[in-house]
Amino acid sequence: MAFRNRDETIQHRDTAQLKMEFRDTFGTLVDLDAFPTITIVQPSGSVALGPTSTGVFRISTGIYAFDYVVGANDSVGVWADIWSGNLQGIPVSGSGCFVIYDTQLPSINSDGYVSLGDDPGFCYSQTAIRNINILIKTLRARLDSQGQAKFTDKNGNDVVVDCDIYTVHQLVSFLVWSLERFNEIPHFTLFTFEDTPMMQQFHAVIVQGATLMALSSKSLLERGREFQLSDNGVSFNPPTVSDLMSTQWSTSLANHWEVVKFIKGSMKPSPLGLGTLTISTSRSPALARLRHLRARQII
Repeated sequence: MAFRNRDETIQHRDTAQLKMEFRDTFGTLVDLDAFPTITIVQPSGSVALGPTSTGVFRISTGIYAFDYVVGANDSVGVWADIWSGNLQGIPVSGSGCFVIYDTQLPSINSDGYVSLGDDPGFCYSQTAIRNINILIKTLRARLDSQGQAKFTDKNGNDVVVDCDIYTVHQLVSFLVWSLERFNEIPHFTLFTFEDTPMMQQFHAVIVQGATLMALSSKSLLERGREFQLSDNGVSFNPPTVSDLMSTQWSTSLANHWEVVKFIKGSMKPSPLGLGTLTISTSRSPALARLRHLRARQII
């Protein structure tokens, strides 16, 4: 997350520091009677924030600022920030603008064709979404992924923010990977998230596979954060979280594969061609298949 001034190019997830100056009739910077309020308006004209004075802080005499965190889904275009306050009992106001621009915007498919780099998204029915949400709830609990953090801002206000370890898109991707592995282990199957009875019966197995994928992905990231601390010849090695996570998921992976193999072994389909008929008096597959076909004749 980067801090940007209003005259800079501001992208999604950046923090736009919006400043406003207030002057008297002589052009001298002067403080207001109280902190001003700010209202942030989207390019469509709808109000995104405010009017509020929460988060507004004073930089110097007559100069106030507000840090606006640009969301990942905020609209691209020209945004407006409107300031209001009182100077010696007289209402005063000011306004400014800033531009949100994203260089990773997908191209406009005016010709009806899909372009490289377009986000395909997830296209699931309501039944599949309900089943996925149930799986996500269990997966979050196993990973202890969902949480909140409390901190104090510059004005002394307590602010609570979400600090999930994994996003919803990541959790869904892990579940998709787990279901694909479940279908690929012999014998091949074509289960989907639409199959509610299957999702209920093998709920734990699908969640376990997604948990292992999540742990393996984070263990690689944690490896890059671990280092040795040295001070005046005294060294300290913090616990290697990545090794603990790697040991945990790699040990559980073997058990997961065995469980899936046992489950899929009980789903062994009938042999192709011969059907379920077994003939012990003949060693000829062609004769066996012929007898089986004759047995299915109506006349």
